[in-house]
Amino acid sequence: MIPTVHPRGDRRIVRCAQVALDAGFRVHFVWLGDGYDQSQDSAVGETLVRQPRTARERLGRLVKIRRLAEELNGEVWHIHDFYFLGQALRWRKRSHHPVLYDVHEYYADYYSEKLPLPSWGQRLVAKILEGYQVRVARRLGAANVVAEAMAPSFRRAGVPVAVSPNYPLLAHFGAVPSRPFSERRWNVVHTGTLTSSYGTEFLVQIARRSLERGLPFEFTAIGRFPSIDHERAFDSILADAGTPTNLHIVPPRPTHEIPSLLSDAGFGLSLITATRQNEAAIASKSFEYVIAGLVNVVTDRRAQSDFVREHAVSVIGDEESTDAMLDEMLELAENADQTDITLADKAASARRLFTWEQAVEPGLSSLLKQLRPPVS
Repeated sequence: MIPTVHPRGDRRIVRCAQVALDAGFRVHFVWLGDGYDQSQDSAVGETLVRQPRTARERLGRLVKIRRLAEELNGEVWHIHDFYFLGQALRWRKRSHHPVLYDVHEYYADYYSEKLPLPSWGQRLVAKILEGYQVRVARRLGAANVVAEAMAPSFRRAGVPVAVSPNYPLLAHFGAVPSRPFSERRWNVVHTGTLTSSYGTEFLVQIARRSLERGLPFEFTAIGRFPSIDHERAFDSILADAGTPTNLHIVPPRPTHEIPSLLSDAGFGLSLITATRQNEAAIASKSFEYVIAGLVNVVTDRRAQSDFVREHAVSVIGDEESTDAMLDEMLELAENADQTDITLADKAASARRLFTWEQAVEPGLSSLLKQLRPPVS
């Protein structure tokens, strides 16, 4: 397992590693982290690499990470970052061992949108980057993609593909939802990262507007920030809005504790902004919300709005329709008994369709076993 961006303990990477263990592999992580407590277990080992301070330092670290991984002489590499493709290809050529390329994001859109180009130029760059990653994946061995929409380009090129959305673990949810909607209908939660791309401005706006209207909703957001700069930016947004007293920021918590937070909420927010990648993405919290019996309150991004219309009780809008969204939330809260019945039906369906154990593990396990070199 070789992530060069995602830090030690990343949820998706740990879950993929568990699938590998269950498939009969031993696992060794080469990932970013600090400390001297790295595992030396024969089944699950670790090599920690110091966190880079700049993008240049991160890129310079790639050769070191490749060499560390080469020393371990694994049967299969499972890489998790677009810009490690070149290093993995070098190892593949020398060792002839397969590589599984894990595609966490719409990388072609993500990187092309960062370039100072007109939209047509960004689309051209995205097409080039998409073609590059597919060609390299074909030479490496296989791909594990986070969304079905990513898979066709790999399949057309003959690349074996597993589709592994970031569905929650059903085991973490137990009896959730366990409380009637009427007991949690005024609580609204946001469990995602607090950045502009994830809609921090809209989060503050909808809380402030609810307070101005005297509505009884209370908003809770997990204070998870990618950097201190993002935290300062959020604090500035809060201050500019007068720090709404109905918006509460709580400390980050482990993944397995999220369901207990959701069990107290009636509504879950996913307020991602309009970027090309976000139009195609469904935030993992949307799956959690529906399984936990929450109303999904989302921005009108194409993929996530399509998902909630079909699979959840939902409220859909944007910053221009804040009042209309609050009106819909209020109507659902005031008709709590009927909302509860519909939420329970959607939650039961989601437990069959959108859990890691049932929808992801079998396909990923099969692909890993397919990649394993034959015993000589």
